[in-house]
Amino acid sequence: MRHYESHPLAIQIRSRLSGTRAEPFCICAADEVTSTNTVLKEYAATAVTAGRPIPPTVLLARKQTGGRGRLGRSFHSPDGTGLYMSVLLAPTLPPAESLCLTTAAAAACAESADAIRQSAGLPTYNKIGIKWVNDLYLDGKKVCGILAEAALTPAMDALSWAVIGIGINLLPPTDGFPDDLSRVAGTLFPADHPIVTDVVLSELCADIVCRLVSYLEPGKKTDVLAVYRQRSVLDGREVLVRPAGSLGGDEFPATVCGIDDRFGLIVRYEDGLQAVLSSGEVVMCEDGGISAAQTSRASVHLS
Repeated sequence: MRHYESHPLAIQIRSRLSGTRAEPFCICAADEVTSTNTVLKEYAATAVTAGRPIPPTVLLARKQTGGRGRLGRSFHSPDGTGLYMSVLLAPTLPPAESLCLTTAAAAACAESADAIRQSAGLPTYNKIGIKWVNDLYLDGKKVCGILAEAALTPAMDALSWAVIGIGINLLPPTDGFPDDLSRVAGTLFPADHPIVTDVVLSELCADIVCRLVSYLEPGKKTDVLAVYRQRSVLDGREVLVRPAGSLGGDEFPATVCGIDDRFGLIVRYEDGLQAVLSSGEVVMCEDGGISAAQTSRASVHLS
């Protein structure tokens, strides 16, 4: 990763992390990569094979040519209009607790996004909302997606490493979003709002990392839960539940009742049965401009 560490953006981010809990991170940046998640996953796998320790690492790219979302879907990552970053960690977590990586990242990103919008003088009456488990929404449109991927130790009892990928739409692309995204994708800043892109990228990246590091410290789960619940956009909403491994795309209507203490989604089905989802997909029914095509999978991809 050394050839990424001297990039001007990496230097800017590193200066903003000086004196914080995140200072020990290796900070890297690039003008273009296939996918920040892919690069860091390959780096982590190589380190494990060689028996080297995995240092906590951040990789930020101006553009991704092969950005990925959930279930192998592509993530639109044009140059100059978005933040595309991944964080590599070596957490000592059992697989059952891996969901906390995604939820901590969602809480950190939501707070950082609100903070940078406020500093830019934008209205703050509409807060960034979290759609369980890994999407952020503003004014009814998706502005951020989070993809956590991890590998298990040989004993299969803990995570060997984890990569948390974060993609945030800062501005509308010059030629607009692709047709399949134009109705559902939003941005942190309006098209006519002047920003210095590199300043926003370095400031937002550093702030997200600092908040994430804080939220992943022991004893901070209650704080993350409070932020996550307060920002949830699903409470009381009608949704369609697609159980994990469902054949034929089975969908079951339900009402969201809240978030439990393990970040599971509490739903009540039409027959009155209540359940807690820790995996599967939830589709929001058409309402208020949010498309039913937007789904969230409650799992960290393990390999």
